[in-house]
Amino acid sequence: MKRFTYLPLAASLLVAASAASYAAPSAEASYLDARQIPLGVLLAPPAADGSERQQADLDAVLNAQRSRTPEQVARAKADATKSVFRFADVLGPDFKEAGLPKTTALFEAVDHDAERVAKGGKHVFSRARPFIASRDVQPIVPKRPGDDYNSYPSGHATFGYLCAILLAQMVPEKRDALFARGREFGMNRVVDGVHYPSDVEAGRIDGTLVAAALMANPDFQRDFADAKAEVRAALKLD
Repeated sequence: MKRFTYLPLAASLLVAASAASYAAPSAEASYLDARQIPLGVLLAPPAADGSERQQADLDAVLNAQRSRTPEQVARAKADATKSVFRFADVLGPDFKEAGLPKTTALFEAVDHDAERVAKGGKHVFSRARPFIASRDVQPIVPKRPGDDYNSYPSGHATFGYLCAILLAQMVPEKRDALFARGREFGMNRVVDGVHYPSDVEAGRIDGTLVAAALMANPDFQRDFADAKAEVRAALKLD
C-alpha cells in the first residue's frame, strides 16, 4: 500500500470528515485516504428541490438536449469512458495506452482514488439525477443501477479536470487546450443527460482538491515524474 501524506490542512479536514460520518477508507487506496478531502464539508450543497436554482439547472440540461448535434452526441458518448487517453485529441496520436504503461498505471490509480473521494460527496448530498427530476430528460448513455441519486458532484467531471491539471503539468506547451478539453469532458455529462452544470462545477472543485493532495504525496510525486518522462519521450518533446 502507498503511504498517505497528511498536510496540516488535511489533518483538520480529517476531523471534520469524522464528524460528517464518512466511511472508513479502503485498503485498496493508491495514494489518498478519501477522508483527506471530505466533500460533504468542502462543497456548497446543491440547489434545493423546487428552487429557482434547481429549475435553472434543469433548464440547462433540457436546452443541451434540444440543441445537441450528432457530433456532440458522439463525443459525449465516447467521453462516458473515463480514460486519460481521451485527451489524445489534444496531445496527438502518440498519446495512447500502447507504449505508455507507467502513464496508464498512474491515471488508473488516480481515477480509483478520485472516484472514492467523489463517492463521499455523492453519499452526503444524495442529489437526484436530471432524469429522475424530470421525465423530459432523455439520457443518451446507459443508466447504472443504484446510481439515480449520485448526481453531485460529477465523478466524470472530477476525472476530466483532474486529468487536465496533471497533464498540463506534464505538457505545459498544451496547457490551455488541455484545460478546455477537461471542461468539455465534464460538460459532456450534461449533454449525456445524466448531470447538471452545477454537478460539473462541483467536479471541477473536487478534481482540483484531489490534484493538490496528490501533488503533496511523495509516492505520487515519484510515479508522476516517471510518467511525465514517459509521456514527453513518446510525444518527442524533449
